[in-house]
Amino acid sequence: MKVLIATDGSELALHAVSRGVELLGSVESVTVLAVLTDSPGDDAGGIEGSTESPAEAAAELVSEEGAAAAAIDAAIDALPEPLRARAMRRVEAGDAGPMIAWVAAHEGTDVIVMGSHGRGAFKRALMGSVSEHLVRHAPCPVLVIRSGV
Repeated sequence: MKVLIATDGSELALHAVSRGVELLGSVESVTVLAVLTDSPGDDAGGIEGSTESPAEAAAELVSEEGAAAAAIDAAIDALPEPLRARAMRRVEAGDAGPMIAWVAAHEGTDVIVMGSHGRGAFKRALMGSVSEHLVRHAPCPVLVIRSGV
């Protein structure tokens, strides 16, 4: 089974890695994906372009890439020993839900594993839900692990 693990580096995402792989049983390959997303502050509110200087934007990108690498490392560390050495790392940029679905489609993924933050309906309506998007639009089954299970 070819598994795509989507991580944001949170404790819940790490729990989803270990619990998801445990539930799936036979896993042949794992790709761990972190998606760099545009932050809401990057929008200049109707003014064309960003309000950040090029130096600020470059520093933010380096910081985000470092955080993504750390999130991927932590997720790989949460895998059972035989899978750690074979795990592939992948960082993409874009809107998390559509990007995860795109990667799953292009890699021939059998199942996506991810955590769910369990936001209430109000926050989900405002910010959207990556897990909800994937359940509706992913090209393969999605295993969503919530906290406490």
